[in-house]
Amino acid sequence: MINFSQSLIDNVEKNYKIKSIQVTPINETLKIKTKKKKEYVLKRVKNKEVIDIYYFLLSQKFTYFIMPELTVNNQLFMAYNQKFYYLIPYYDDIDYPIEKKLIDYIDLLQKLHNKTSIRKNFNRTQFNRLYNKKLKRLERQFQLLDLYIVESENKKYKSIFDWTYIVKYNEIMFIKNTLINLNEKIASLLEEIDVYEYCIIHNNPSIDHFIVTNEKNYLISFDYSTIGFKVHDFIKLFIDYSEYDVDWMNLIIKDEITEFEFYYFIFNVLYYIIRNTNITSLSKNKNYESINILIHNLHVAAKAIELYQKYDSISSPTEEQE
Repeated sequence: MINFSQSLIDNVEKNYKIKSIQVTPINETLKIKTKKKKEYVLKRVKNKEVIDIYYFLLSQKFTYFIMPELTVNNQLFMAYNQKFYYLIPYYDDIDYPIEKKLIDYIDLLQKLHNKTSIRKNFNRTQFNRLYNKKLKRLERQFQLLDLYIVESENKKYKSIFDWTYIVKYNEIMFIKNTLINLNEKIASLLEEIDVYEYCIIHNNPSIDHFIVTNEKNYLISFDYSTIGFKVHDFIKLFIDYSEYDVDWMNLIIKDEITEFEFYYFIFNVLYYIIRNTNITSLSKNKNYESINILIHNLHVAAKAIELYQKYDSISSPTEEQE
């Protein structure tokens, strides 16, 4: 949260030539209402490269974002106490069913990807370095999960969580086998990639970073944006919102993703679910929250695997087709 002080507000008023009458903290921002009945949001710049992102989006004619206001010195941000801030107009977000909003949000993310696509040589060395780190983390995590099933089965007095884990362990092994299959497919497809179509990704996707107005829809909070794989914008979204009744298959493949990208997307969904299943922490928690977390994680994984199997059945030729 921004440290709210009158000195900060004085500097905002000086830099933007406004006069505030009300300042309200909202999450990590300040909502400022002025004498002229205009409303703004003051945000701290977490990454100064976000300013370059804004200019690049404009150059690519992507206009579905809220451009920061210019200061009196024609800058997109102001400095205060060795920190940087920018001011954007405040818009009331229209509330409507989250399923429909999710579809509209993903549609706008796809517009972002398409407008900012950049074809360049695939950085195989960098990809392998990061990907191999994930494989090693998975190996360590599965070792812990395997050890806990032995411990649970050998306990004389089992907790409710122990019993739940024993019953659900086969689902964890199914995830492990699916990850092995995905890894084989990714490794095979990786050899064929020399040039890759990168794009600007939001990199912190959430319904909270999507604003719907009567005139236009906007993406906000580009602080973590970078050039990367378009599917990275769908991984967290799927984990957070997979229970909603939307056609995830259609939404994702509509972004013209390759076979490699789809498998990499599913791999990462399962990777983060396994990585975030902290069995040491969960087993020490004596209430039902741990059971709910485990069951929810496995439910999301099952949804991802179902999507993977559906995609495979569509993309793989049948014997008759062959």
